This record gives sequence, structure tokens and C-alpha cells, in this order.
Amino acid sequence: MKYIFIIFLGFCGLFFNNGLKAAEKINIKFEEMEIPLTIEQLSKLEKYKDDSTELIDWLKKNRLIKVFEVSKFLNYPIFKEEGLNRQVLRSWVGSEILSELSKTITITNDQNGVLIFNTIENLLEEKKEASILEIIKALPVEEITLDVDNLILIISSWMNELEMQQDLILKLNNLETTNEEVLKKSKNKFLSNIFKINKKIYAPHREQPFEVELWTSNKTNPEKELIIFMPGLAGDIDNFKWIGDELTKRGWPIVFIDHRGSNLKAFTEVLEGKEVLPGSKDFFLYRIKDLDAVLKAHRNGEFDLANDSYILMGHSLGSLIALLYEGNKPMDQLDTRCDSALSDFAVTNLSKLLQCQLTEIPYAKRNNSKKASAIIGFNSFGSLIWPREKSSDIEIPTLLIGGTYDLITPLVNEQFRVFSALNNPLNRFLIVEGASHFSPIRVNYSFLENDDIFKINESFIGADPLLVQDLFLEFIVKFLNNIHSDEIPSVIKNQREMGLDFHLLDLKTIKELSQN
Repeated sequence: MKYIFIIFLGFCGLFFNNGLKAAEKINIKFEEMEIPLTIEQLSKLEKYKDDSTELIDWLKKNRLIKVFEVSKFLNYPIFKEEGLNRQVLRSWVGSEILSELSKTITITNDQNGVLIFNTIENLLEEKKEASILEIIKALPVEEITLDVDNLILIISSWMNELEMQQDLILKLNNLETTNEEVLKKSKNKFLSNIFKINKKIYAPHREQPFEVELWTSNKTNPEKELIIFMPGLAGDIDNFKWIGDELTKRGWPIVFIDHRGSNLKAFTEVLEGKEVLPGSKDFFLYRIKDLDAVLKAHRNGEFDLANDSYILMGHSLGSLIALLYEGNKPMDQLDTRCDSALSDFAVTNLSKLLQCQLTEIPYAKRNNSKKASAIIGFNSFGSLIWPREKSSDIEIPTLLIGGTYDLITPLVNEQFRVFSALNNPLNRFLIVEGASHFSPIRVNYSFLENDDIFKINESFIGADPLLVQDLFLEFIVKFLNNIHSDEIPSVIKNQREMGLDFHLLDLKTIKELSQN
């Protein structure tokens, strides 16, 4: 306790201030200590760390000098008007982020972070970005407690993730350059008549039937499997119909599942205050049972297709559902791993929040003994579910697709680990530099007409989405053809084409990239 008193007196003298104004009072909390400061003092902390005083010498001796480094973290633009941060703040995970911020910036009677949220929103109406210091200055309260340790943890996680991204890009660029033309314009325009049928699927877990869209064409090949596509959380099947259009023209039938309760409509109603936030049943249990019901309808001939083979394809949560359905149940002690992962909440890997929802539901056993012919997953995740190499028990050919600009499900800490949990020599990982978590989504870029839940705009969707999607398509078709012909897909370590840098890698190369 005596040291707390010494520090209090020392700071009062250090900043040449005889008193604190109530409206400007900031309590700095670190290492179980609290120090009262003004906002002005707080903003200038770093400049004092090189001074030679008894107080500062004592702080250095006791390894408490990081309190002076808080200034640079306070000025870091953690929220931006046109960027990932604001979009995430407005999405379903916003409450979790605000809860974490509420641990860092403590305000009396604002346990849920409502005042913080409103302050951030107001700031971003006036300027393009906002730092923690600017948020503190704008808060209409008399007293604030700032937890330095938690603040440094949150912002350091952002900075570390960005550093890992940059390091990965350097490693990718150092890979052996290849020269294989991929984005060549096909002379075949794949002219065909596409037939779209809306079907209702009846299932015991739903009070009312849910809807699917079945796409076929006059070019549908009876030897080609049905592709089942599942959007991500708050996803809209309309955003992925470019995939249906292109694959159907090439002979694959495709069905889109509109998962009621976790789709765009459901989350729009949440944001409008009409419904409460969906729970883990909608995230996982109902989605798995939806897929089960669709496959049952497929087996029973309700889609009028020549065979009952199938391929699973999905984006983000849709990809995870595919992996969960075809793989083993989550490894034991998921709850323990979640406790550890969420104890130092990483805003840069929001998928952890979803993965840990699995601890709240009984794992749904599949009712289909037949395995998929392949899995194709965009922006996948599941590192907490299957934390070890080959732990998913998935042995069917799998193509995972991701981009270096993904801060929702980061490549190194999330997607690479999922890829390592798979086990098949045909598996490949397509990495496109500059592509984001939302690159597979085709949206209307008109602000007024874009009703996407994340209000996606060009500033954070990443590299040219149409060109990126063309690249995705080329590799998806190649991968599917390789499976049919039992050919091992080629490895393209490092290639630039049409302004895009991309890499089609095997497990060995992914492991090398994952090493420090």
C-alpha cells in the first residue's frame, strides 16, 4: 500500500498539477494499483518515461514502466468509419466487443457498454477514425477507470495479427515462382438453360418447413454430384448465386440452403429490435439438422437427380458446418480450450466466439452414413474444435480458400490450423493476397441498395472481388475435375496473374509457412 501512496504523490508532482477537475478525472489501473490523472496528463504519459526521478527509477526497477507506454496505445485508431472495426461493432458480435471495452474503460452504470457504443458512433459520424483517447475525451461522464493491462492486451492483439499478416505475405512472396496460366478466358461460353426451383424441406426440428433453391440446367451431367451450398452467419444466398450460375452451366446441380434463424433476415430483425440474438441452436444444431434433412430429401429422390452423391460447399460458418458434418465431433475439453482462448479476448479472431458456442449444445449425430465426395470451404475456421494435426478425422478431398486480408478468421491462427486437421493428399489451400473474409460475397455496391448485414463496401472487401471470384471459380472447377479423374492437384507456390498474387498449396508448404 505504501507504494501506491508514493506513486500518487509522485505523479502529482511529476505533472505540476495541484488538483484534478472532477469532469476530467481518469483513474489509471494497472498491477492492482490506481493512479488519478487528468486527460491532459494521460495523453502525455510517454514523454516522461526517460526522465530521471525517484518515482520513475522505482517504476523501472519494478518493471512497471509500461504505464508510460500507454499513450501510444491510446492514440492507436482502433475504430474506423470505413473499415472492419466499425462493421464488426455494428454486427452481432458487437456486444462481446463492447463488453471487453467495458472492462477496459469502466464507467459507473454502463456495464453493457451502451454509452461507449453511442460515443464511438457519434465520433465516427464526425471523423473517419477514433482512438481510445478520443473516446475517453468524448465520454460525457465525470470519472473513468482505465485498465492499462487490458487495453494493451486488446490493441496488441490487433497489432500482432497485422504483423503476422505482413510476415505471411513476405513468406509467400519468397516461395518459388511458378508460371502456370490460370485466368485464361475460356472459348466455351457454357451456354445453357438454367432451371431454378424453390423447394420446401420438412423436418422435425422446424415448426415450419425451411426453403432451399435447386439449380439445374440442360447441361446437368448425371455423373456429377449435387453441390450443397451453405452461407455464413447472417449470410444471404443471393450473394453466392454467381457460384451457382457458373457451376450449373458446367454440369453440376447445386442447392442453396437458406438457414432460417441465422440468415440475413434473422439478423436484420435483430438489428431492428424485432428479434433477440440467435443462440447456439441456430448457429450449429439447426444448421446441421437442416443439412441432414436436405441430404435425406436428396437420397429419397426429391431433387430428381441421377445419383445421390454430393459435395459440400460453404462460406465461413457454412464451411464449418460442412466440416462438422463430415468429420469427427469436437475434440474433448473444448470448454477448457475456450476458457483459455476467451480469457485474453482476441478481437482479431472473432470465430472463437462462435466455436465456443458448441460447448452449449449436444453434438448432433449425423443420420447419413454416406460421405461427401469433397468439401470446398471459403474462409473456414475451427482451430479450437480440432486443435491438433489430423484431429478432424476428415479424409475426403478438401479445398480451403482464404485471403491475407481476413481479420475475421485469420489465416495463420485459424485457417491454417483447420487445414492441418484434415488428412488427404488431394487437399489444397488457395490463398489470394489482398482477399478478405468477404471476397466470396457478391454484393450490390450501391449504398442505398446494399442490404448486407455488414454494409460491406469496397474499402474492406479487399482486392477486386470480381477478379478474385473468377480466380476462385477456376480453381474450384480444376479441383472438382481432379477428384473425378483421381488426379493429384498441382501445387502453385507463387504466381501473379491479372494483377493478383495467389498460391495453391499443400499441407507441407502450409506447415512451413506456419513456422516462426
